[in-house]
Amino acid sequence: MAYAIVRTDKMHGTDNAADLVSVRYSPSATDTAIQNGNVVLLGALDTSNREVYVGATPAANSALGSVVLIATPEVMADPTKRSLSEFINAAGTVSRGYHFRSGSVFSATAEAFTAISGTAPAIDQIVELQADTKFKLVATLTSGSTKVGTVIDIDGDFIVVRVA
Repeated sequence: MAYAIVRTDKMHGTDNAADLVSVRYSPSATDTAIQNGNVVLLGALDTSNREVYVGATPAANSALGSVVLIATPEVMADPTKRSLSEFINAAGTVSRGYHFRSGSVFSATAEAFTAISGTAPAIDQIVELQADTKFKLVATLTSGSTKVGTVIDIDGDFIVVRVA
């Protein structure tokens, strides 16, 4: 199975550590694996670790300031896995999250998005949250959804997004 690959092209957290968080994805108190390039709703700090937040699945209307982009450095524990598309943040592990700041830019492969039915990802499509860890591509913002940004480029396999 191929997993999403993410690039933190011009994410504010690449130069400002204050916009990075450590998060363990645990929706409904069940540690769950999560792909890079997905989004997580930050919850409370983990009771056993003062620097790790417990993450949950966002809602379509979650505030942009309360969600983070998962972008953990890909370290392959299994030497037979050599492709970035084989990397996933295992259940119970701590992942790196990037806060969204207006004007930041990130890229992810199609596995991180729910595309418009029957339509390939394209420049000027809107990227919004949905009740899922994947982003949703739409032609016009859905009422009651949170806008993450806009597709500004298709760079090979990567969908490039500028944060709103």
